[in-house]
Parts: sequence; structure tokens; C-alpha cells
Amino acid sequence: MLSYFISYKHAQIHCLQWGTGKKILLCFHGFGETAGSFMSLARQIENSYTIIAVDLPLHGKTIWKDGLPCTAADIINIIDNIPVLHEQHFSLAGYSMGGRVALSVYERIPQRIVQLVLLAPDGLKMNCWYRLATQTIWGNRLFKYFMEKPGIFFTITKMLKSTGMINTGVYNYVHRYLNQKDKRTQLYTIWTTMRKLKPGIKMIKTLIPKNNTPVLLIYGRYDRIIRYTTGSDFKKGLNDYCALHIISCGHRILDEKNSAAIAALL
Repeated sequence: MLSYFISYKHAQIHCLQWGTGKKILLCFHGFGETAGSFMSLARQIENSYTIIAVDLPLHGKTIWKDGLPCTAADIINIIDNIPVLHEQHFSLAGYSMGGRVALSVYERIPQRIVQLVLLAPDGLKMNCWYRLATQTIWGNRLFKYFMEKPGIFFTITKMLKSTGMINTGVYNYVHRYLNQKDKRTQLYTIWTTMRKLKPGIKMIKTLIPKNNTPVLLIYGRYDRIIRYTTGSDFKKGLNDYCALHIISCGHRILDEKNSAAIAALL
């Protein structure tokens, strides 16, 4: 495994690299995780792939200036600064939040993408609460306020759960994750920094057949954070290009126990 940094503007982007295969796979991890999330999968496929995983802004060892938004153009410029990827065609994988990053990249350079692999991806459908918190000025201010004073926030989410406006899985995840001040600050900072990554799904669905891009969707059957029904909806009209697979797990689809099953699908 190689570990190195890419200089970009005022940032230092940390990357991990495995394998020596001729095929190239670029990977983006989920919220609160790191490039190392792909280690188990990389070890399964390192004979046929060269795998590069990036620590996204405000994650892992990457140094990213606070308050600086991350755009799709930034991600593409970072990609072009990674030697093994420069002017190359490659496959693209994104898990959870990394799915939104992968979709945003694909939308802008579909001609370079050999295959699009989406693992329980965010971005196929924008949650209304995420939209409010990140895409509107007043919503973002309320989001910051609630992260600083979470008592009201927890009361509201409990009420929303009782009315069915958020599901039990999301409710449990939110309350478990946001019970500490540093985690709330992390959530606000990352969501705000990544808010400009907004893939246009209608456009992407036209680009896939135009560029003859195979798409692999992999979901956990028991995932209550991002349900496989979003993949089923996305697949409509793309049956010749898009394969949907559901494996027996929850949202943590990159756990080591799932790596062989995912590798077999690549």
C-alpha cells in the first residue's frame, strides 16, 4: 500500500493506493470515514486493479481549509493531479456520501469513466432535510443553531419520528452520532463544506446511455439509512446499463465480511 499527498491550492489531499492491475479504480468514502475504508475490498481485487482511495475534505489525513467549499471542479482538479489518473480512463466508486461525490464527477467527465460503482450511495435523491440545512441560508443558520443547542433538535426529531416523517433507522443514527459536541460540529462543517456537490440525476441518466457507461448499484438489504428502493428508482429506464445487487448487510457495506461479495461483482 502506498500513502501520499497531493498538493491542491492551499490543501494537502491524502491518498492511499493498492494493487498493480491494469484497470484503475478511484474510490470515495462515506461521511466520517477515510480512504482506508476501501482496504478490505482493495485486497480482494489488487491483482486486477490499481485502486486509489482519497481522503475527502475534512476527513482522514487530508488538510482542507475550514470554510472553503468543495466543488465538483475541485475534485476533478485533484483527480488530474494524481499521477496514475492524469488523462487516464478509470472506474469510479463511491460509498454513501462518496456516492454523491462520484456522481458529481461522472456528470462532468463521463467520457473518462469506464464503470460507475455506487455502494449505498447518497446523491440519487436529495433528502428534504439535507436540502433545507445546506441549500438555503436560513436553513443553514438553523442547522448551525441546532448543532450548538441540540436539545431542541432532539425534541423535533423525536416528534418527526412519531409522525413518520423520518424513519427509525435515521432517527437512531442521528441520536447515536450527535450525542457529542465534536460530532455535531463535524457534521455541520462537513455538510456545509460539501454542499456544492449536487449531481444532476436527470442529466446523469441521459449521459449513461450516451457514453455507454455500465453502472453497478450495491445496497444492503437491511440498510435503514439509504434504502435500496432509491437504486430501483434510479435504474428505471437504464436496464441495459445498470445492474442492481442487494447483499445481506446494513449500511456499513464496506465491512470486511462483505468485501468478497462486492469484489465478485466488479
